[in-house]
Amino acid sequence: MQSSLPDGFADLERWIDWALPTEYQRNRKRWSASMAESQAFYDVMQARCGDALSYLDQTPLTELDERQQALLNMCLSLTEVAVTVEMYGEPSPKYVFPIDRFVPLHDAWPLGASGPVTGSAR
Repeated sequence: MQSSLPDGFADLERWIDWALPTEYQRNRKRWSASMAESQAFYDVMQARCGDALSYLDQTPLTELDERQQALLNMCLSLTEVAVTVEMYGEPSPKYVFPIDRFVPLHDAWPLGASGPVTGSAR
C-alpha cells in the first residue's frame, strides 16, 4: 500500500486525518478532537514540521502533488491545533466563537489567492 505522504514521512501516516484542505475543516477537526488527540498530534508535528517544511520548500506551491499537499495540510493543521495546546488547554474553549460561526473568507487555493469576498486582489 502506498503512503498518502511523500517518502520519508510515513511515520506521520497515522495522523493523515489531520491533512484537511481548508482552514474551516482544520478548525472543525481541532474542535472535535479530544485534548489527548490534539496534544499527541501537536507533539508529533512539532518534531517533524521543520523537516516537512524544508522538504516542501523545494517545490513551488502551485506544483505540489497530492502527497505533498497532504503533508502541507498537516503542517497547516499544526498551526490550528497549536492554539488549543498552547493557549486554550481545551478543544472547545468557552470564550471564543463556536467553529460553526467561523466563516473564513480566504479558503481558496493557492493560499489566499482569491482575496476577500469582495473580489479585490491581495
